[in-house]
Amino acid sequence: MNIVMAPDSFKGSLSALEVAKAMAEGARAANPDVNVTLMPMADGGEGTIDALEKSVSRHFPVTVKSPTGDAVDTNFVTLTYKGREVAVIECARSTGLALVPEHERDQAVLNSFGLGEQMKYAVKAGVRKLVVSLGGSATTDGGTGMLQALGFRLFNEKNEELPNDRNALGEVARIDDRNVLPELVECDVTNPFYGENGAAYVYGPQKGATGEQVLRLDEGLRQFASVVFDQMGVDLQQVEGAGAAGGLGGALAGVLGARMESGFLIVADLVGLEDAIRTADLVLTGEGSLDAQSAHGKVPMSVAKLAESYGIMAVGLAGAVDIAGRYDPLRAVFSVQTGPCALEEALEETNAYGNIRHVSEQVVRMFV
Repeated sequence: MNIVMAPDSFKGSLSALEVAKAMAEGARAANPDVNVTLMPMADGGEGTIDALEKSVSRHFPVTVKSPTGDAVDTNFVTLTYKGREVAVIECARSTGLALVPEHERDQAVLNSFGLGEQMKYAVKAGVRKLVVSLGGSATTDGGTGMLQALGFRLFNEKNEELPNDRNALGEVARIDDRNVLPELVECDVTNPFYGENGAAYVYGPQKGATGEQVLRLDEGLRQFASVVFDQMGVDLQQVEGAGAAGGLGGALAGVLGARMESGFLIVADLVGLEDAIRTADLVLTGEGSLDAQSAHGKVPMSVAKLAESYGIMAVGLAGAVDIAGRYDPLRAVFSVQTGPCALEEALEETNAYGNIRHVSEQVVRMFV
């Protein structure tokens, strides 16, 4: 029996690879003769590089600015895709919310300069195709910091150049692209996107924005969109996903000409998920929580749809399952919790790993 393990991470607990390993151990406990294929997945946000680890050819350590302007050690990776070298850059590793202590989450200050530095390092390394993974961003700066790192100069209404050490979104009146990194124009920038829409109003508060800041940030996004339209003829309101990661999607698509693509489909293509599922008898997938949001481009439902297209059953596991949710085309869903417990206990790595292993074993016993 061939079983594919294709989960997302259990956020705050286990990486996608760790989840896949726990599933595999459970399957082998049910029957040592099963063939398991580990395909840890991501939807294009946090965890994308981890999901692609088996395909990575080179790691590039770099030091960039964090959203607060402090130095942060991070990296980007390269891999070969369709005969071409591709750099994968994860926004969360330079501009992520996890890099900013709660007491420093001032949306008037935090910017995305570090993400632009990651991209610049990749271009300087000779890579001309970039995959920028958006998700987990701490910023709502419309991508202005990123653009500054790439050589764009931003000016206010007094024709004064804006600094790159804060969120300058609401002050932009003119964009000067004469000093943009020359190699950048040769790049094919692909932006995996997993649905962070409504940059200021929906996600600003989650990043520490006050009610007053949300209003100002939204006003700044509108102003920046107006400047981009006037100078570049691109209406960011009509670009699907422009609100991703605090407006980074708009800067990537509207200013740099990136294609907005499904993060899951890109990761699935890069790791060869379809080929693995085509020869499978069963697919196990999952994520930390299965709920109404799982139907909107999240890994478990996307994996299940792919499996269904080949007539293969997919079963979903999660730390928490909303019993009111609808999870077609998953054949069944199971919580990995074995009884009532505090959230901290459920997230504890040893507990989570053991629970996933146990439930995976029980699921596989029904099929072997």
